[in-house]
Amino acid sequence: MRRTFLHLLIGFLWLLSSSVFAQSSPQTSQKAQMRYVGTFEAGQPGAGIYKLYDASDDVVCYVLMPDTASRKQVDSKWVYEGNALGSISCLKANSTNSANSAISPVVRK
Repeated sequence: MRRTFLHLLIGFLWLLSSSVFAQSSPQTSQKAQMRYVGTFEAGQPGAGIYKLYDASDDVVCYVLMPDTASRKQVDSKWVYEGNALGSISCLKANSTNSANSAISPVVRK
């Protein structure tokens, strides 16, 4: 399950970043990593909501995507096929940049 999630996440983030990399000529050798926090029920079969944390920008993202990715090989490269399910929502975590603050729920009075 975790391996499938990582394949889906890589494919989804690649789709999001492809337009950014197409516009800039110099490519960085290492990409920033987001930390996987947890998986939530999406309310429909075959889908999940995945929570990710970006410590460098103190941002939490929720990604709605299928549980399994379909892909095919084209010209010796793997291509992830499109689907009708997928969205991403990000918000500032407003933490003190500690690792546990992105996981802890916000309590409002």
